[in-house]
Amino acid sequence: KDGSMLTVAKGLPAKIIDTSAGGLDSGEIQWKCEKAGEKAFMSALEEKGKELSQAGYKTIAIAIYEGDAREAEAPVFRFVGLLPMIDPPREDTALTINSLHHANISVKMITGDHTNVARETARLIGLGQNIHPGEAIRTTANEQQKKELIWQADGFAAVLPSDKREVVMTLRNDFGVVTGMTGDGVNDAPALSAAQVGIAVEGATDAAKNAADLILTEPGLGPIYGAVLESRRIFARVKSYVVYRIAASILLVLTLSIVIFVSGCAVDSLLVIALALLNDISMIPVAYDNAQATAKPQLPKATKLVLVSFFFGIVHTSLALIVFFVIERNDPLNGNFSLEMCTRETRGFIWFYLILATEFMIFSARTGSFFWESAPSKYLVASVLGTAAIGSLVASLSYEVSGSNIGWVWLMNVVAFVVVDAAKVLFKSEIINDAPGEIIVGDGLIEAEKDMTEAKMHMKKRKRYGVHVEAIVPPEDRYHNVEVVETKKSFFGHFFGGLRHVNVSNYGFIRHRHSLGAPSSHPVTSAGTANAAAMRGA
Repeated sequence: KDGSMLTVAKGLPAKIIDTSAGGLDSGEIQWKCEKAGEKAFMSALEEKGKELSQAGYKTIAIAIYEGDAREAEAPVFRFVGLLPMIDPPREDTALTINSLHHANISVKMITGDHTNVARETARLIGLGQNIHPGEAIRTTANEQQKKELIWQADGFAAVLPSDKREVVMTLRNDFGVVTGMTGDGVNDAPALSAAQVGIAVEGATDAAKNAADLILTEPGLGPIYGAVLESRRIFARVKSYVVYRIAASILLVLTLSIVIFVSGCAVDSLLVIALALLNDISMIPVAYDNAQATAKPQLPKATKLVLVSFFFGIVHTSLALIVFFVIERNDPLNGNFSLEMCTRETRGFIWFYLILATEFMIFSARTGSFFWESAPSKYLVASVLGTAAIGSLVASLSYEVSGSNIGWVWLMNVVAFVVVDAAKVLFKSEIINDAPGEIIVGDGLIEAEKDMTEAKMHMKKRKRYGVHVEAIVPPEDRYHNVEVVETKKSFFGHFFGGLRHVNVSNYGFIRHRHSLGAPSSHPVTSAGTANAAAMRGA
């Protein structure tokens, strides 16, 4: 009111008390507060700051100088107090983290806030309290201890951008787990680019968006959980189609071959082509099937995929051959089926049986449990039944298969389908240990248990980490080396150029390409190793 000048300073408490704390800076004004040298005052200030940080508050200090501090030679400020600020997590953060935990995805918090603030935030969002300062990463000399610290920690506080990147690189390269990273600032860009799945949240800077693989356009972290569920459903669709396609091929090749070799009866080649064409067209709706998201990530293990495919193919082939040769020997169809005579109706009967067997198989191959526990999409059902109806008409009108025999084919295939589906569940759960486990129902976020104790959280964490260990990519599968070397001149070498020596490597899921030498007119061939890096389902 009297027109006098007042200079106000606010910022980090240590810097406001003494601007030389942590080293001189480039500020225009340098100062100390009145009580900067009093131990009692500094202890009380530190204790109050600690108390506020434990309650989840971030604090800034405020000091004033009566007059224009820019004109004073050595201004002495008067400390006014600490200003607590709280930045509570979003409402959906705790739900999202609990949902990700339910999907066996562990979450680590990496923040620049004080350790006490980080622990309080972790408590509010359902994370554990094993939070370490970022300095622990930088000062741990033993590499193995550092890796173990990163693996076991629930988060890190007061970190530098390099700390974030090191955490990500350690998890993905040293432990072999698929790692995602969320961030919004320039400081997060190095870690976002290092992660397999970098996620820039809504409102992120351009640097973060450019470094990320996914960009959220809605506030909050909830869309991440939705992306996890959808990715697992996509993987389930791809997996079911791969299993089905291999199994159907085995069924057709083995059945038709064995029938020809044993009895000499060959199905018309035009029918075989039509069967393959109808089968391919009818499977298009698999891309829109109602796939299920599992609580455990499904791993792309080729061995188990092949085993399941061979199971379907061989069991269905065995049942088909039993049906054909039992009918041939016992003649329950009153002479309408004869492999020896290989009549037109016999060929139509075999063809129609294989049509239904391959079509019905998808309903069992698409799920890891009993077929009735997961309803297929209406488009897939309509496609399969439509193809079966077309097969019935072709068999009846073009190959003179009687109506009663068409009914018998339907009945035998339904029985075979139920038998194979029941055997599939036993085979996957007891023999190859490939049961799908718990299914996540719906897309909504999952509420956390009430009164969750630290001991319960630790037990669940150990269980999740057990799943992580099962899904770890072996070291030998983290390499992808391809070497292209110069070969001798050939006729084509005069017309097509190539590289004299190219080395392409992929270690720790990070691709490096080194081109050696100058372009050459010689042709190139590939040599060396090519080990594909596997990723578990997100």
